[in-house]
Amino acid sequence: MTEDLWLLGLRAAGVFHFATVALAIRTPVPRDWDAGLAALSPVHRRFVIAQNAAVGAVMLFLGYVSLFHAPALLGGGEAARILCAAFALWWGGRLALLPWLGVGPELDTPRLRAGFVLLRLQCAVYALAYGWLALRP
Repeated sequence: MTEDLWLLGLRAAGVFHFATVALAIRTPVPRDWDAGLAALSPVHRRFVIAQNAAVGAVMLFLGYVSLFHAPALLGGGEAARILCAAFALWWGGRLALLPWLGVGPELDTPRLRAGFVLLRLQCAVYALAYGWLALRP
């Protein structure tokens, strides 16, 4: 694959990171979400909310770097490889954790099921692409 295609792919990934956050904000919350949160102690409730915010913040950072610093990621320097490895590990970890969430019963519409399939595909593609950039010769 040529460097121009990689630049285009990284920049597209940056845009898709932002789109993923935007779609996540509009995703319906699971049934009884409020009741489940209310059953938690205040510190655990804040932790759940903070975790969701942190995931969104990481995706926004990954999107920013991919969109606006794609040439640096392709540069192959040590910092670029470390960033690409971190991106690959983050997306690979997300891919590994998604089945554990057990969201199947909550995906009660074809649109939600399709979205979850696309999310898993996105995780796999990003883990492989950023991993390749981190490890390439």
